Amino acid sequence: MSRPATGSSSSRAARLLIATLFSGLLAAAVALCLLYAFSTRPLGANGGAVTVVHGGGSPKQRPSNPGTDGQDAFTLHPQEHIFREAQTIHLTWNVTKARRAPDGVVKAVYLINGKFPGPIIEARSGDELVVNVHNSVHDSDEGGIAVHWHGLTMKGANEMDGAVGLTQCAIAPSDNFTYRFRIDESQSGTYWYHAHSGVQRADGLFGGLVIHKPAQAERKSDLTTYQYETEQLLLVGDWYHRQAGAVLDWYQDPNHYMYEPAPDSLLINGKGWYNCSMAVKARPVNCSETEKPAVVFGDSKRVRLRVVNTGISSGVTMSISQGNMKVIAVDGGGAVAHGTPAVGSIGLLYPGERMDLIVDRHVPTTSESHESREEPERQGELTITLDRENMGLINFALTREQSFQLLWAVSRGDAPNGHSQRGQETISQFNLADAAGLPLGPSLSAIASPQETAVLYSTMRVRAANHNRPVGTVNHTSWVVSDPSQRPLLSLDREEWAGAIKQPTPAQTLTVPWFRQAGEGRWVELVLNNFDDKGHPFHLHGHSFYVVATHHAVLDQNNAYNPFDPAAASQQTVNTATPLRKDTIYVPPMGYVILRFALDNEGLWLLHCHVLWHQAVGMGIVLQVGDIADDVKQRASELCPR
Repeated sequence: MSRPATGSSSSRAARLLIATLFSGLLAAAVALCLLYAFSTRPLGANGGAVTVVHGGGSPKQRPSNPGTDGQDAFTLHPQEHIFREAQTIHLTWNVTKARRAPDGVVKAVYLINGKFPGPIIEARSGDELVVNVHNSVHDSDEGGIAVHWHGLTMKGANEMDGAVGLTQCAIAPSDNFTYRFRIDESQSGTYWYHAHSGVQRADGLFGGLVIHKPAQAERKSDLTTYQYETEQLLLVGDWYHRQAGAVLDWYQDPNHYMYEPAPDSLLINGKGWYNCSMAVKARPVNCSETEKPAVVFGDSKRVRLRVVNTGISSGVTMSISQGNMKVIAVDGGGAVAHGTPAVGSIGLLYPGERMDLIVDRHVPTTSESHESREEPERQGELTITLDRENMGLINFALTREQSFQLLWAVSRGDAPNGHSQRGQETISQFNLADAAGLPLGPSLSAIASPQETAVLYSTMRVRAANHNRPVGTVNHTSWVVSDPSQRPLLSLDREEWAGAIKQPTPAQTLTVPWFRQAGEGRWVELVLNNFDDKGHPFHLHGHSFYVVATHHAVLDQNNAYNPFDPAAASQQTVNTATPLRKDTIYVPPMGYVILRFALDNEGLWLLHCHVLWHQAVGMGIVLQVGDIADDVKQRASELCPR
């Protein structure tokens, strides 16, 4: 008598168990999608979830008055900074929280000196900034505030970087803290500042920071090089109507299976438009009809537009009519190759990233000029589209693509500064991922042979040991600060670090990679792998880096993901001739990026995903460069309770 194959019955039982579990998970996911879809279905006239105050007319019929919509507040003044000597700029900020309706929906929003977004800081390379911040927010749920200067290297001022738990304690209610640091002479470009404590950035604690490159005898100013007439700042990003803490609670709920919460709206320069009739029963709002904001270029034929994605989870694509755009720089002034085409659409720009554009208006023909003599302004459109990558569950109340009036003064004059739009070869869209940098000079030859290599692995997972809540990790380490008043790592000895930052699961330990040898001419190659089927925009504090390679997985093939193999590193194709310089980089799904940067800035620096919900559940890691001086440790603990 033949014997049955060993383990056959147990295999059938295992397959049955797996099938049952899979069916249960599939049913739960379908139920969640149906529940979310029902709760985000637009209400009818009698839905009762929204208070609507009608303003009359449609948004496109009622453009914002350029004289009253605050547009002038986002016009920059390079002439006041590029010709002067470096100086100390003193600022005093009072941070409060009040109910505002940026897009017509009322929400408690952070204000700096009564403004949302916060006031724009304009400076030049080499300036010293002294910013006294007073925390007047007395919300018991807030553990204090802090301000991070996104993109600035903070050389010699690690303790001023603004990362709660790492470089400082939070500024407690009714307390003050003065940030004092010098902008490096090598830094100029488009930056921004934002909260780096909890999830306060999603409630509006951010603003623009522009560092102008000084005009010098040996080099042309940007005004001369690009021949633009005005500079403007555009802060664009997604927006949530619920308070950030409530949104984070939703994301961490085990019943939501790690689906990222979709935003409700989008804002440009702190203003937006929301269709009140689309409000949903599950999330009632106090909503009023508002006018759509306009972007006003006036009689300028060529504009430098500095764009910051201040959003929480969504990449953005920008398109314009009545003109075209050309990228000249990214992040903190990383120059883009001169051959980059002029286009009508550019994207994707991910949260934390910036781009500098030269925008040329369409020059009207003789017949167009004759037809428009009665019009004081030509109404083009600026269209913003939010990417859906982090919108696994559709929010039917969100208008993902919105167009805003782009107002140019009509003129029969010549093309801007002799730059005719006729005859220029243009394409319809430019992918920022295809941008290349300028050729590197001999002073950067060390990029070709870094002395160190570090390989990091990032992922988002639901962990049973964390009560089935999402956990973000880099090399099995999570960066989550549970107590904003605890002494920061920068003030502690290295052997105390593991006990200072509690990990979400017992299997995890705090890991801080240490590049012991630092100094001029010493470089590191950092490889950042992404194990997820969604991309992550990572930001590195204290440094800019060169992107020498990006690997995209072919997701529809078996075994498509091939993580970076250190053993085969010598065969990896890298671009050290024209790499792009950045401080925030999108790591594609199941792919990786190879970054190279100089180890010339000693201290503790955070590397983290800039999707705020991912950052909030731990997707970050601390890097140590060189040694930490005793006086830096002492200054880092100044705000902490005694």
